[in-house]
Amino acid sequence: MINYADLSLELITEFQLSQETKKQIATLLQVAFPEEDFHGRHYFKQLPHSRLLLKDHNQLIGQLGLDFRVMTLNKQPMNVLGVIDFAIMPKLHNQGLGTFLMQSLIDQMSVFSHNIDFLFLVTQKPDFYEKFGFRLTNQYVKWLVTEEHINYGMKEEHIEDCLMYKPLGDKEWVENSVLEMMGYWY
Repeated sequence: MINYADLSLELITEFQLSQETKKQIATLLQVAFPEEDFHGRHYFKQLPHSRLLLKDHNQLIGQLGLDFRVMTLNKQPMNVLGVIDFAIMPKLHNQGLGTFLMQSLIDQMSVFSHNIDFLFLVTQKPDFYEKFGFRLTNQYVKWLVTEEHINYGMKEEHIEDCLMYKPLGDKEWVENSVLEMMGYWY
């Protein structure tokens, strides 16, 4: 059982990570996503800009990457903070740590609503995120296809079952429109 008094949260930029922290992230990602081959990396497709790290003493037990970028929705630019590589150590599932980490992210980022229009993520488990105010969206999406450090060009596809957003700023999300991710798929 986790003692929440022993937990610490750290918001850190990617270039500040120590070698030890990168090793712990790589281990966490591999055990959290055993179906993927990370080849020892501490990221999936691309380095995030920053991370929210959850530690029990000095041991990493959860993390999420944050990718800050401009996307366009119906050709209108919006500032999007993407949540990527969200992972909790599997042996600690069902103890509220995912909820704690996600709520901490929302609380910390809400003060930046003047700079962040939407939180955005891709998931196969929308029920978890709906309780935080995320909504599934139905969009025609364009993104850069990358795999193992190779760019395969642009892909366009109608997506209706895995993209979620949460408004932070004053902009309106438009359903059934064109979303240009302006980069790789999360």
